Amino acid sequence: MHALALFVLYGNAAVALQPRVLHRKSIGLPRPDWVTDAFLMTGMFGSYVTRNADLFIGGLRTDDGRARDRGRWIPLDVREHFPARLGVAMTQLFVMRHWDTYGAVAQHHAWRGLAARIRARHNRRHPEAPVARVRFGQIDWPQHPAGYREGKRAPRVRATTWFEERPLRTAQR
Repeated sequence: MHALALFVLYGNAAVALQPRVLHRKSIGLPRPDWVTDAFLMTGMFGSYVTRNADLFIGGLRTDDGRARDRGRWIPLDVREHFPARLGVAMTQLFVMRHWDTYGAVAQHHAWRGLAARIRARHNRRHPEAPVARVRFGQIDWPQHPAGYREGKRAPRVRATTWFEERPLRTAQR
């Protein structure tokens, strides 16, 4: 029991009391990734925000398929690609693990792959409305005493795009 108690104390100290900046510079307590994962599981409950959020995914329609929205950005169903509850889906779409462990460059690289998979899946499932590019992020609004989405009204709603695929380059003639 003493060994278990020491492990729990060490794990909490190594993760909670050591900022990422120090860890990246190899200053502080050693902490393997599995220790970080084990002791950050409750991290989502350790913060407070004043704005609520929903995720969004958009796709830029190609010139194929249905005519009414060709060449325009259309909303893609977030739940079709991320069926888990909002907190889990946000962690997956934000690619939290990449950002948290390896930094913003790794997160951006993961977003490129994720956008390509979302685009391919959407195009497979919706051949009548194929998309050429994907973007995603969050929409947030102030908390409201009447409920989670009650404050989700203009002009207090703001959208933040985390990632947008670049246009494909066409060959020069």
